[in-house]
Amino acid sequence: MSETTTRPGNPGDDASVLDAALPSSEIDAVELNASLPWHVRVMRYLAQPRWWLEIILLGSLYAVYSAIRNMVGEVTNEAFANGRAIYDLEKRWNIALEEPLNGWVHHTAWVADPSAVEYASLHFIVTPAVLIWLMLRRKAVYRRVSSILIVCTALALIGFYMMPTAPPRLLDTHFPHMTGRFYDIMAETGSWGWWPESGAPGSTAVSNQYAAMPSLHCAWATWCGIAIFLYARRWWVRTLGVLYPFTTYFVVMATGNHYLLDVIAGLGTLAAAALIVYTPLWIARWRRGSRNSLDAPESLDEPTVVAGG
Repeated sequence: MSETTTRPGNPGDDASVLDAALPSSEIDAVELNASLPWHVRVMRYLAQPRWWLEIILLGSLYAVYSAIRNMVGEVTNEAFANGRAIYDLEKRWNIALEEPLNGWVHHTAWVADPSAVEYASLHFIVTPAVLIWLMLRRKAVYRRVSSILIVCTALALIGFYMMPTAPPRLLDTHFPHMTGRFYDIMAETGSWGWWPESGAPGSTAVSNQYAAMPSLHCAWATWCGIAIFLYARRWWVRTLGVLYPFTTYFVVMATGNHYLLDVIAGLGTLAAAALIVYTPLWIARWRRGSRNSLDAPESLDEPTVVAGG
């Protein structure tokens, strides 16, 4: 049974009635919150998962994405030049893995079909599902973990604006005499899939053909995999979480939608987002630890008293 505390006050005083009905621990928490600066109270309030706040955040992020997509203007030549530069760099370094993967999938229908389905669907299903799961079942970590995803997406949008990049599957249309050859797996399967036969993973209203660098598919999939591995309890769910990013890395390159360097850049973007989110927390903990060590009384050895006979 929780202990209650009655505070002095007038019989009709609302505060006295409230105090009598609340456990002393809750009264202390209310008083502590009231003593905090207003901006700290607001931040503590917003730190709790709230469905209406998530809708506002995601809606704002989509509005920013749409604005950037519409601001880029005519960047076709620049996007193809950047794509060709990335491909040529990979060829010089002998790391153009997307080319043999794409050729093999083109000639292997039983791999091409599920690869197209995964590329066009899981990116838009798994990420929201993990967000909802964290919000409902892992509230203690939701705000911080979801902040990494939001910051990562914002950084990727900056990359799309600063460096529009055509994916490998489109290079042949702009460079017909290029030594390499890529196949548009999404276009080849578009006759039966729900994605447009242009090869885009979705409607042009929600997808940017020249947003290959960095790979947001890979960044989001890695975020999902890490979150599932860290916070899921069942071993088989954690195993699926670990596998999901690696199947995404394969799919984005095999379908001709991303270069290997896009994948690496996506992982780097996610790592940068995690640093941005966690660095203030680490600094605050370090300062608090330093302050506590300075405030702690020094331990002095007591003189030893030897009883004489």
